[in-house]
Amino acid sequence: MANEQAQTTPDPAASRVGATDQAAPSSPCGAEIGTGGSADPRSPKRPLPAPTTRTTRRTLTLDGEERSYDATVATLTIDTKKVAPAASVFHADFIALPDGEHADPSRPVTFLFNGGPGSATTFLLLGSLGPRRIVTEDPVPPAGAAPATTAPYELIDNPQTLLPQSDLVFIDAPSTGFSQMADEAKPELWSVDGDVAAFAQFIQKWLSANGRWNSPKYVFGESYGTVRGSALSYALLEAGIALNGLVLLSDILDYGHILGSSDQAYIGYLPTYAAIAHHHGRAGGRADLEAHVQEARVFADGALRRALSRGDRLAPGDAAAAAERLGELTGLSRDYVLRSDLRVTDPRFRKELLRDQGQVVGRYDGRVSAYDLDAASDDETFVADDAFLSPAYAALVNAYLRDELGWSGTEERRPFADFDWESVEPGKGWTWSHKLPEHTKTMWGTQLTHPQVIPDLAAAVVRNPRLKVLVANGYFDLATPFFQTEYDIDHLALPAALRANIAFTYYRAGHMVYTSPAALSKLIGDLRRFYEADSAGAMTALDERPALPPLGLDA
Repeated sequence: MANEQAQTTPDPAASRVGATDQAAPSSPCGAEIGTGGSADPRSPKRPLPAPTTRTTRRTLTLDGEERSYDATVATLTIDTKKVAPAASVFHADFIALPDGEHADPSRPVTFLFNGGPGSATTFLLLGSLGPRRIVTEDPVPPAGAAPATTAPYELIDNPQTLLPQSDLVFIDAPSTGFSQMADEAKPELWSVDGDVAAFAQFIQKWLSANGRWNSPKYVFGESYGTVRGSALSYALLEAGIALNGLVLLSDILDYGHILGSSDQAYIGYLPTYAAIAHHHGRAGGRADLEAHVQEARVFADGALRRALSRGDRLAPGDAAAAAERLGELTGLSRDYVLRSDLRVTDPRFRKELLRDQGQVVGRYDGRVSAYDLDAASDDETFVADDAFLSPAYAALVNAYLRDELGWSGTEERRPFADFDWESVEPGKGWTWSHKLPEHTKTMWGTQLTHPQVIPDLAAAVVRNPRLKVLVANGYFDLATPFFQTEYDIDHLALPAALRANIAFTYYRAGHMVYTSPAALSKLIGDLRRFYEADSAGAMTALDERPALPPLGLDA
């Protein structure tokens, strides 16, 4: 257990590191908070709580050396165009003290968040890079053993924390975790672009409150957080903040393929199907995982792409040959693939692969399997891997933030925002439309009906050519398949000189790669090299993505 010492130095800034239990009497825009009175017509009817902060000084032993750091749990208010204050944003900060007493503003600071949309930053906070970490088994237990899902759970000092490389700020999105939101702000903040604007404002205010404007700055987003992170890299640049680095873990940049199940979606998913089938012994034979996955890449980008492009004009013999090869790579029967018109959806693959055992494989980690109560259906009755992981995180995040770090808020922690996934009404559901950067090349305007942030990331790299990007991928992740990510990154249309700014790394794990101890060890090693990289050459050395064979178009 880390040692703790309460910090008692007062500080007028509501979110400044080093302040303890300070409450600011008013919002940054001058509206009174917590009293109901305000001169600002944007004030919400139900006042948000005043910003608060609590800091404790703690120690951590790494490689035999005791290191001090400040752990702060706090809130910071943000505004929207129509509501002020619009949200009280909770964050947990971990600031290294190199001399045992003082922070070093020349150190990098990294802003981290999970995705959803509408997910609290619980998994990243407890499972990955912070100074404390949940003790969990690999989601795939030894043969014949059931995964551990019940309390008590254990929290330990994290020997693989990223704190030696960077100060860390974990952020709960508005209306998730311990963050709160005014009802009047939901139409603005429950949206792709409103969410990005909220995080950009938060980062600006945090930098001001903590005197860190001249620190190297990084953003780390997971899952939908990669949509946010990619768009944020451009939005921050527009606000005068040039990121040093961007980490995209379990990446998705374009929802257009999966919303309509375009042919590209089936191409993008195939190598992940192959990886999962290989793990379960249904495909690949004696080939190692990476070799089998590479075979699936080549087939998906070549023969399968050509076959699917023919649509109803595909000759029966070609369809049979494609189905045969698909079955060999994915462990599905040739007849099943043919009946599926060569287009096997993600939920159906998860049910079909182990149907003879009455089991379904996980969406977030396809190595996980569990019994399904309705084995004959095409749909799973529960998300197997999520059911194994969530209880431990839900219990310990409350114990950690409340009992160890001293968060005293009375609101219960929300793992997810309570918007309606089925509603398209602003303020009730999530608004999926996205405004692309100006001058993006499109056939029909820059206002899209869905998140497609490839142009945002491309614009950020071109305008900030020192921006380095790490794209980290789990082989067994069916939520954000890695081959689709490769396709999206290939369509940034970057100048050749800037393509080396982006490196891919891969892990024998699922969506939350850090839930596998071996994958976490590799991830932290890759991240340390990423933070140290100061040139395109260093990023190239980090890149693990294999090349595809030539197309042979000159034949």
